[in-house]
Amino acid sequence: MVLNSLRFAAFFFAFLIVLLLLPKRARKIWLFFGNCLFYLSWVFSGQSPLATVPFIIAFFLLLFSAMLVWFCGINIRGARSREQGSGSSDRKSAESSHSHITEKLFLIFPILWNVGMLVFFRYTGLIGSLLKGLRGGLPISAGDILVPVGISFYTLRCISYIVDVRRGTINAVRNPLDVMLYVAFFPQIISGPIERPGKFFRELAAFQKKNLRNFEAIRGGFLLFVWGLFQKIVLAERLSAISAHYFNDFTAFGFWELLVASLAYTLQIYCDFGGYSDMSRGIAVMMGFETMRNFRQPYLAKGIKSFWRRWHISLTTWLTDYVYIPLGGSRKGTVRKYANIIIVFLVSGLWHGSTLNFLFWGLLHAFYQILEDLWNRTGRKLPGWLLWIITFAEVNFAWIFFNAGGLNRGVRIIRQMFSGFSFPAVWDTGLVPGNLVVLGLGLVVLLLVDVLHEKKVSVFQKVFTLPLPLRWLILLCLFWTVILLGVYGVGYDTSGFIYAQF
Repeated sequence: MVLNSLRFAAFFFAFLIVLLLLPKRARKIWLFFGNCLFYLSWVFSGQSPLATVPFIIAFFLLLFSAMLVWFCGINIRGARSREQGSGSSDRKSAESSHSHITEKLFLIFPILWNVGMLVFFRYTGLIGSLLKGLRGGLPISAGDILVPVGISFYTLRCISYIVDVRRGTINAVRNPLDVMLYVAFFPQIISGPIERPGKFFRELAAFQKKNLRNFEAIRGGFLLFVWGLFQKIVLAERLSAISAHYFNDFTAFGFWELLVASLAYTLQIYCDFGGYSDMSRGIAVMMGFETMRNFRQPYLAKGIKSFWRRWHISLTTWLTDYVYIPLGGSRKGTVRKYANIIIVFLVSGLWHGSTLNFLFWGLLHAFYQILEDLWNRTGRKLPGWLLWIITFAEVNFAWIFFNAGGLNRGVRIIRQMFSGFSFPAVWDTGLVPGNLVVLGLGLVVLLLVDVLHEKKVSVFQKVFTLPLPLRWLILLCLFWTVILLGVYGVGYDTSGFIYAQF
């Protein structure tokens, strides 16, 4: 059940109505029930009873992972309390040594469990495919193992929780229900963002106390949701048709057509993932949660470092805090710094997918980061417009490999692009003229909103300060644009989100 489906609309409407009517003490239980129902909706989606077994196992793996980090967090807290409460200096020294070992064990085990799950479900099939030709190779191939829904996101949340407890950034949570709500929070479990535990638990505490029958919050959340839906089903779906039209048969096209295809995919993944993030935030706001922004106008960035401060912010900050800084960050010399950057982007590439094109995509961005750092060391400055062009071109080029489905295919696409520069006599984008007009106007609106946000103008807050007739005109135009111009499939459900596969 994806966020842009009629099934989800029916589910969330019923969930929200009950939530608004429930007494405060029952809210967390109802949220847990909603999380479970949402996750299990992937199980009971018209499949045979036998086919649901792996999904049910995946659901219990999710609950077990949450319970494991809760249990280990409590024991880390207990070990620390025993150390602080010991008496004599000799006893304190012995307790300190024992507590230190205990804390490490309760830290390492849940990390190994979550990383191990991720490796098993995401990469065992790939390893099996690579070893199939060898004697005694694994008898499984890529695609043989069903990857649990949301595993790439909830494992990182589990690791965040246990590491933050060990660091003392947050206190271990006594109530296991709170940890399960954090790990399985349904607006974020499919494609993030990877919310930090401290922020989530503060919001959860406020959620239990605040008045949820707040028309302004529900209205604001609904507008944000519809704006995200607009990006997904009005823009991303049409952009997908263009990129697929050219890339699916790339050998029949030259430079200009494949350049258009690459630009279409660059905009598609932004509208798709950015749209999901806005929908997720809108849902959370209607429920009474303020969650983090995952995008801040990334395609207006002037520099690759700036791009990564704006794109998939939750993953960037996660990798910075839990991989880059523990490796030494930039504190141990230039060579070590560059090695750490390469490691971080290799991890990012692996997290996105198990094929070589994702690793190469990560290496490309590491190369961009290092090149930009070397240039900045010269003290020379480039004009802002030129920096923007360079950054956008770098990102656009890397997306070709990200989308290619394999490194070899990505290389072949690049070769085909530069095999001929003749301008096509007839353009066939895969869209009829009417859809091209809708897409063009929609992209202008998206650009205008991003430029205003870049200038610190909150468009959505401004909408609600307008005179009532104008306000409703804008809201109704956006709503009916989504209803009438959205691209729908069978059963009026659109395609899933790109990042849901990761």
